[in-house]
Amino acid sequence: MITKTWEQYHADIRKLGEVLGAYRPDILAPCMLGGLIPAAILARELEVKDVRPIDIERHGDVRRLAYDIQGDIKGRKVLILEDDIPSGKGVLYAKQIFEGRGAEVKIAAVYVNPDTQKVADFYAEVHENLPNYPHKQFHAGDRTRH
Repeated sequence: MITKTWEQYHADIRKLGEVLGAYRPDILAPCMLGGLIPAAILARELEVKDVRPIDIERHGDVRRLAYDIQGDIKGRKVLILEDDIPSGKGVLYAKQIFEGRGAEVKIAAVYVNPDTQKVADFYAEVHENLPNYPHKQFHAGDRTRH
């Protein structure tokens, strides 16, 4: 398994910013907790001032939002952001909810695997096994609540 250093992780997040090209969201919606560090870097790089974290919980195969994006998002471009996408179920669930509220939604991740590559509209790298991070040594997948 690959372990990323802070320097590599930061470079990969900036690479994701480059992959976004001209796309500029109105709102960054980083998933707790993995999307927070990429959101801090990308918000500065993209000059996005509106960052609204979301928390996707997993109960077995069921996903739900512990808390979701605040305020009216109708007609706004929302970028759901993750560090990695192991299955895609959580981000696709959030996308469906936000589109139902009239938002234009895209999904971005620093890392995807070959199966979730099609889930993300934007990503920096594809890895068969998602990497370990300097701040998260063991990949735990989605947050689970009991």
